[in-house]
Amino acid sequence: MSSAEGPGRAGAAALGWLARRLRRLAGLASITPDPPGPPSLPAPRAARFADRLEDRLLTLFLLVGGLGVAVPGLGRGLDRGGAVDPTLAVLVLAAGTAVVPPSRLADFPWRRALVGLVGSSVLLPLLADGLAHLASGPNGEGILALGVASSEVASIGLVGLADGDGALAAILVAGSTAVTVALASPVLGWLSGGHHVEPGGLLVTLLLVVALPFAAGIVLRRASRAAPAPTEGIRLLGLLALLLLLLEVASQVRLGLAALRGIALLVAFLAGSLLLAWLLARGCPGDRGLGLLLPLTMRDFAVAAGIATAAFGPRASGLLGAYGLLALLLGGLLARGTGRRLLSGPARPPVSGGPGMPGSRR
Repeated sequence: MSSAEGPGRAGAAALGWLARRLRRLAGLASITPDPPGPPSLPAPRAARFADRLEDRLLTLFLLVGGLGVAVPGLGRGLDRGGAVDPTLAVLVLAAGTAVVPPSRLADFPWRRALVGLVGSSVLLPLLADGLAHLASGPNGEGILALGVASSEVASIGLVGLADGDGALAAILVAGSTAVTVALASPVLGWLSGGHHVEPGGLLVTLLLVVALPFAAGIVLRRASRAAPAPTEGIRLLGLLALLLLLLEVASQVRLGLAALRGIALLVAFLAGSLLLAWLLARGCPGDRGLGLLLPLTMRDFAVAAGIATAAFGPRASGLLGAYGLLALLLGGLLARGTGRRLLSGPARPPVSGGPGMPGSRR
């Protein structure tokens, strides 16, 4: 190295150090005139615990579902004690607190949401009816209940994780819940031939266990916007209720050839639901497309379990825990990028020879 090179490098290093110091001082000067904001408060303990549960929800589903199948006595004892309805009511109350209305009603895609809601409410019960004829006994009744159940509440959170339109997902879940409360009883009675379902009793159950808790959750969220601690506690209770309900439902699974056939039919129902949701959501921008795709694909296994138990008895809910696990797996895949790829379609290669394209001779 020459003698001229040494001073040159030293000067450049000194100038770099001085520039960094000046940028730091400029940054401090731009910050100091601003008034100090309120100190950031740590998240409530319930919120932190609920976040941990949500991060591990799929693993917990596998563990609790496996426990319910391996040791069915506890879950069946809870069923005999009538624990399904109050557990579902707590879960639906927590779901209501997750509903966030759209910020601007004028820009909301009401027509698209209405078409998706009507399409899924009409076609999914018909799909469930066709698949139920391929099953036998309680498994077929559980699939029927799945066809008239509302959209999965967890789809709202999955849409949010995927940076989709959470307001659209929330409106679809709320509308689907209203349709289920109003029409599940007569539709289920019609699909089952009216032999097993008592429409009056099922309607009262849906009103007390689904409609009223859901409305109460929406009201509670609006009332506690300034102090979110109560809704965070309810969110934690809702997650615990979800796991408890899964234990109760999984305990009804009877392993055997009929169960394997029923799981295959559940996979077919999920595939049909995804195809229908894709047809209804295609052509929508990415964020709104996801807000349609996930709620229209996923049915709420907890609501389906409540309907099946009220209409046919606890054994009819045996396969619905497996459906909940499959739906969460599919929803996670859709939220992690598969949904956007489905809606956008395959990338088209550039056409050689077009104007302004490489390879054009014009």
